[in-house]
Order: sequence, then C-alpha cells, then structure tokens
Amino acid sequence: MTQIQMRLPCSGLFFLDSRQKKWYWRITMTIPRKIAAAAALFMGLLGAASAADERPNILFIISDDHGTNALGTCEKDSPVPLPGFRRMANEGMVFDRAYCANSLCGPSRACMLTGRHSHNNGFLYNYGGPAFNGDQPTYPKMLQKAGYQTGIVGKWHLISRPTGFDSWQVFPSQGDYLNSTFLSAGPNNSTRSNRLRGYVTDVVTNMAITWMESRDRSKPFALIVGHKAPHRNWLPAVRHLDIIKKHVAKMTPPATLHDDWSNRPEFLRHNAQSVGWNLCNWNDVHLVAERIPFDVMKDIIPKGQLRNRIKNGEFKGQIPADFDIEKHEPRFAPRTNLGWGMDWIEPGLQDIYRKHFNTRTDEFVANFRAGKYKTQEDMTEQRWRWYMEDYLGCILSLDESISSLLDYLDNAGLSENTIVVYVGDQSFYLGEHGLYDKRWIFEESMRMPLIMRWKGKIPAGKRSQAMVQNIDYAPTLLELAGADTPENTRTMEGTSLVPLFATGEAPQFTDRPLYYAFYEQPGEHNAPRHDGIRTQRYTFARIWTPLGYERKSGQRKPENEWMLIDNEKDPQQLRNVAQDPAYANVMKDLTEKYHAARALYRVPADCPGSGNRIPDYLPSWGPGENDRIRK
Repeated sequence: MTQIQMRLPCSGLFFLDSRQKKWYWRITMTIPRKIAAAAALFMGLLGAASAADERPNILFIISDDHGTNALGTCEKDSPVPLPGFRRMANEGMVFDRAYCANSLCGPSRACMLTGRHSHNNGFLYNYGGPAFNGDQPTYPKMLQKAGYQTGIVGKWHLISRPTGFDSWQVFPSQGDYLNSTFLSAGPNNSTRSNRLRGYVTDVVTNMAITWMESRDRSKPFALIVGHKAPHRNWLPAVRHLDIIKKHVAKMTPPATLHDDWSNRPEFLRHNAQSVGWNLCNWNDVHLVAERIPFDVMKDIIPKGQLRNRIKNGEFKGQIPADFDIEKHEPRFAPRTNLGWGMDWIEPGLQDIYRKHFNTRTDEFVANFRAGKYKTQEDMTEQRWRWYMEDYLGCILSLDESISSLLDYLDNAGLSENTIVVYVGDQSFYLGEHGLYDKRWIFEESMRMPLIMRWKGKIPAGKRSQAMVQNIDYAPTLLELAGADTPENTRTMEGTSLVPLFATGEAPQFTDRPLYYAFYEQPGEHNAPRHDGIRTQRYTFARIWTPLGYERKSGQRKPENEWMLIDNEKDPQQLRNVAQDPAYANVMKDLTEKYHAARALYRVPADCPGSGNRIPDYLPSWGPGENDRIRK
C-alpha cells in the first residue's frame, strides 16, 4: 500500500491510501521545520528536473465571505495583524478595484468557473434553484484539455458533482469548522464520504499541500483551494480564541454602525441583516442560554421565545410576582434568534469552547446588570464586538493558511513558476451601515479581495486601481496556460487581466462599467432583486423588487426604484442622488451605459424581475443555437 503523508498544525498526519483512496488520521511527532523544508526543496528539484512543460502552475485560493476591510494587506485594511496576507501583498499585486458580479457564495464561484454572468451560467442563487450545470464550458475543463492536472479541495458549493477536475475532495455544502465531511469520486460514478478530524482551515490547507506533493510532475497543475472560513456561523480555532478577544477590545466600530438607512431606497430599511436586530444570541454570537438569568433574558430574546421558556418551567424563583408577559416588550431582542449548542464538538475541544463562551456570557450578564447597555446603540456595539471576535478569529486561521501555502511553494522551488491567486467569493459587511453579510451592490458587499503573486513576473508590492471583475479570472488563467483559443475564449464574457501584470494599469480597465445583478428575493436576508453598474466614480442601480404598498398600488416611487451614489463625494454611500437635478446628466449617461451593459451580456428583458418567484435561466455562452444547455 502506497502512502502519502502530511503534517497538520495540530501535530498529526493524514495518510492517503493510494489503493483505497481514503484518508486516515494518525497522531505522530511533529517533523522539525528544517527537515520538512529540506524535503520540500528536494522534491521540488526532482520535479523541476523531470518537467518539460514551462507553463505556470496555478494555485487558486478562494475563501468565503472575506471582507475587503479585513484583507490585511496594509494598515488601512488590517483591523488585526494578518502577516500572511501582508506578506502576499508585499510579494505580489493587490487589486483594489476588484468586484463580483453577484454577491453570493455559489453564484460568485460559478461566475469565476465560467467567466460568465449568473444569468448566462444558470446558477443565480444558493439554495432552492437548479444545481450548477457541469456540462457547460468552464476553465478547469479547458485547462484539463490543454494538459494541466486539475484538482479542487474544500468548498465547492455548487450542489452538483464537480466536473473538469482530475480529483476532487469537497464539502457536501458549507462544510463544518470542526471535523468536516468531504466528498470524493468513487468507482462507477459513485461518491465517497469521509469525515476528517481537525479544524477545517488546517485540514484544507494540508490537503492542498499533499495534493501538490503527490501531483504528476510531468504536467503543470491547477489546484483550487476552497476555504470555508470566514463563513457564518463563525467558530475560530481554539488557539485563536484569547488572542482575537484582545485585538477586538482595541478596535473602533465603523463610523456607519448606527446608520438609519435613510436617503437610499426604502427597501434597505426592511433588511434582515442588521448587526443590532438580526444577529442571533445563540447561533451567531454564541451566548450560553443556560447561564442567563431571567432579569437579563427578558430583554434580549423575542417575546414568543420568552413566553415559551416560562411555560416550560424555566426561571423558577426568578420571575417577579407582578411580571406580565403580555405587557412586557423586550428592549434588545433580535428579530431572529436561532438555537446553537456545543454538544456536537468532540470532548476536550468542547471543554475549551464551553469555557470561552461561558466567560463571554457571564461577562455580558454582569455588564447588563451593571447598566452598561442603556440604549439599542449600546447593545448593537456589543453584538458587533462579539461578531468581530468570532469573524476575525476565523480569518486568523486563514492568514496562517496563506503563510503555509506560500512557504510550501518557496521551499519546494515552485514559486517562480506558480501564480498564486487569492480571492474572496465576494466581500462582507463588518458592521458598515449597521450590517453583516453581503448581497447589495454597495461597496462593502460588491468589492472583493484579489491578490496575485507570481515571483519574477508580477511586480512585488504593487497595488492596481484597474476596474476588474470575477468573470475576468477564467480568461486570465486560460491566457497564462496558453489555452486562450478562440474556441475557449468565445464562451467567456470577462477580459484577461494579464495586461495588468506589468504595472497594474492598462487603458481598457480605466473606467470600465462593471455589471452586477442580485436575484435571491425572496431570500434569507430580504435584499431586493436589483442590478446595475459600477464605474470608476459611480454606483448605479435599479431596484426591481417593489415594496408591499408599491406592489399593491402598481406604482413605484422613483427614489425607491433607481439609485445613484457618487462615491467620490460620498465614499460611505449614504445618499441616493438619482433624483437630484444636479445629477440629471450623470443619470442620463449611466442609464445608457447600464442598458448597453445589459445588451452586451444578453440580459433578458425581465431579468432579474419583480415577480414573487426567483427567475431561472439555462446556461448560455453565445447567441448561436449550439451555445446553450437545453432541458
């Protein structure tokens, strides 16, 4: 039995049985760093000696919900120290104006795979619609056909079975932060399922390193590393629990944390992604309900939940005789409050997490009784701090992963012939506008992380202001691989970013309108269906979903249907100037560019639509009869 082994940060080895295609965990001694580096260097030299193909390897790292305001590339975007991301920025190029085409996890990944917008790749929203159709053209298939060894480990999140990969080991859906399950190809088109012990970011990182170690060295490789972190519901590695709490204690909340959502389309006021009103006590910020007495609990959970707890006999001896549940209104109850527990965590680790979240809860109870939370603003800031502790704590492990992967490439002698691309699937609100999550065309949602490192080919420490989008990544990789044939590139709507590698700037990217569309309404966080364009200066959008009273009357208010933000004068995006006479010419110009973008990308007239049902579209990559998937 041939075995390949790899070291995890938590002192153990995964073994891959090449005959049975299964991973096994075994506790072992940690290999000294110098020996590991020497071994990696030897294997790299061995691979270089036998390699005949000079095309670059591709390591494409994609995280989930990594906000650009916590990217870690400079002081401005480093709320906590992130040395791995700072190193990658210093050794490569940061694209400050990279944007997604649809700010949702799965749809953004589909845009990257196909180089096409959501309505043309058929994957418009995460759940409840069609799975990603793997029969359509994608860049991994094209690289595979061009002689690349292709693989993906970690998050796939497209429901369907991965295609275009020589091997794949992916989460069934989101994955779990601890001891996650992985699916892989079995015999006769079957699917194997294995649960791997460890913190998910560590496991995925080491799976990636093992994949590269065991690759076919006669071929260039293209590996996608799909991280779960920092996706909700956030659970940092135990090694980061204390350190992140100290960092967040020094942080200042965003200036717009208490945004009242005025002066923008009214739909924003009906959002369900507010830090103050929608982060759950248990599921999101991990308070421990059993440790919260009645005098605190009565003000922090919805009235219906409080009534049920009283009926179930909780708080015996704690409820005042004159308390009337029907007259009581909780002061700080979130509108949603899903449950969460720790029984699923393995013994040992569970004790550590319980101690941490018990302490959080006890401190909160003491502060509440001491009168620290006098207003909703006070409670919102507290929820924000808990959110930051857990969210940024997950990013700390992601930062370590970046360091480990770069170290591996350097020690293996692969850095000069491997382009490393780091992306987030979109950005994420870190309390800006009082929000978490993504979805909207606003900057904290649409602008996404993008860093590229290719030693000797991309200048180190460069920042690009070019307007780029995630549909550009596929044609970029095809050009690097010499697979940018007319047959391949005709299926793509993006533009190769290779011209930017020399200086970070090129004329075709200077003021390029980028089309955006969001479809998931009805949906989890009640964002409306909308589309629009982002230019160098402006954010322009049409809000397709009417409010209830607008739907009933059949009349839309112009200020609710159209939005224009002047990002130069209003960088915090607090004022819709679409109806301001001073911007009449700008509105005319951007309306023309908006319709031109819709025509360029063959957007159907009723897309994204205003009806009660989310639209579905079959994949299409051109105007011809053979340029589409049929039912």
